[in-house]
Amino acid sequence: MKICAACCEELPKESFSKKQWQLKQHQRRCTTCIDVNRDLQLKAAPKDVSTENHAQTEPSSCYVDDEGAECWICLGEGPDDLGQPLRRDCSCRGEAAGFAHLSCIVEYAEQKSQQMNRGEIDQKSHRLNMVDLNNFREPWEKCANCHQNHQNELAVDLATGFVTFVEGKYPDNIPIRLESLVLKLEAIQSMIAHLKPKQKQEAKNVACQVLFMIGQMESKTRPLPKRILLAEAVTYSILGRIVLAERTKETAQEAMVCFEKCRDANKRIGNPNGVALADTYIAIAKSRREGGVNKVNIEEMVEKIRIVYDQRVEKLGGDVPMTLAAGLDLARALEKANRMLEAERLMTKLLAICRRVQGPDHALTKKAETHLKGWKVRYVNVQFQHQWFLFEALRYEEDYKKLVIKGPISTTMQRYKNAKKEEILTVDTSDTQPASDTFVVCHGLEGARQHCNGKIGQMIQDDSGRYEVHFEDKDLKPCNVKHANLHIIFELPKHE
Repeated sequence: MKICAACCEELPKESFSKKQWQLKQHQRRCTTCIDVNRDLQLKAAPKDVSTENHAQTEPSSCYVDDEGAECWICLGEGPDDLGQPLRRDCSCRGEAAGFAHLSCIVEYAEQKSQQMNRGEIDQKSHRLNMVDLNNFREPWEKCANCHQNHQNELAVDLATGFVTFVEGKYPDNIPIRLESLVLKLEAIQSMIAHLKPKQKQEAKNVACQVLFMIGQMESKTRPLPKRILLAEAVTYSILGRIVLAERTKETAQEAMVCFEKCRDANKRIGNPNGVALADTYIAIAKSRREGGVNKVNIEEMVEKIRIVYDQRVEKLGGDVPMTLAAGLDLARALEKANRMLEAERLMTKLLAICRRVQGPDHALTKKAETHLKGWKVRYVNVQFQHQWFLFEALRYEEDYKKLVIKGPISTTMQRYKNAKKEEILTVDTSDTQPASDTFVVCHGLEGARQHCNGKIGQMIQDDSGRYEVHFEDKDLKPCNVKHANLHIIFELPKHE
């Protein structure tokens, strides 16, 4: 049923021509109104500025009642027959592109998967090779328009539909059933930071079901196919991460066992990528189990994650979600290692790729934006009445003689009788000193340190409280530089 914009009646599909049925609501006329040449009565609803601004921060999977948004499969506007709204959570962009009803996507995916039943699925052996399995799950995993993965709740709902479809059509086909369960597990763990207790328990149940089925196969088939071993490794990895997120010593021990089994499965299939990642998680789980007494070797973790990222760039390309996710992990590891110059450069690069390929509403884009926004804040110590307080540095003025600051950041300064919260001030640069982790460039150095002029570095405070500049150029040793010979860098220049 759709509304005719001329007679304003809600009419069935038969009352419209095929062309009129596909038009927007304010443009559509039924055949009767066309015959009598009745004018359009409805007008396009004006966009509300506040709603438009709000939409920029909302997930793209929500229902958008901006007219023109219609299901790309059934071409229907508004909810489906079950009252479910249009949804979109992929990399499609624009006000109307890529929206669909969940029921329509499920029906489309079922048809695509069933087409393989006509020749590509061996009904006797119930086996598919790796390429066929990838094609079999793709309609449930990726948007048919932008060819990028669905995300968040939509991904979970589609994976659940995949499981239901497979259990109904192929109840005895273990490899295909495993594929559907692993896809659901991957969809749930992609929301690991926001999982509710019920979802965590559901993920654990799915993981146990996968491992039980693999155990049954192992008792009958030796050796197990590589695809099955990969499913086992992925399952143990996801189960370990979900358990580790509970942040107790007991669950850390349980997580460590899962990651050890993940590592063993990756060794059996010759996947050094997976082994390196599992070793990293084992170290984290061990540290958490022992209450943080044995700290993780951060530099070692950085190099292991770098191996994963580099191999994904080489094998998959630099703009696919798996590679970008590994890149984000590497940038965050660099942050933990206090290598902020390298971290910010990498995150800036990744954000540009995410915006170009995945779009502004994608989860990876938003994640990169959030981290980079925090990292790009520059801090400065400012002297007031012989005391130093922490402020945010905004910009230089009057040829670096003045510095515009915002703050104070320190709660101590808020007790100072003349201070106002979050006040913007302009102070003499000579009364300021770049704070720890702030990016700086040297200038005005003479003599033996003249070669450091123009060199970029990061301010690091050592255990004694002294500040050193750690240069981006690894050939230069860290050194103490007077703050009068340092300028804060607000935007990192490109590498030469």
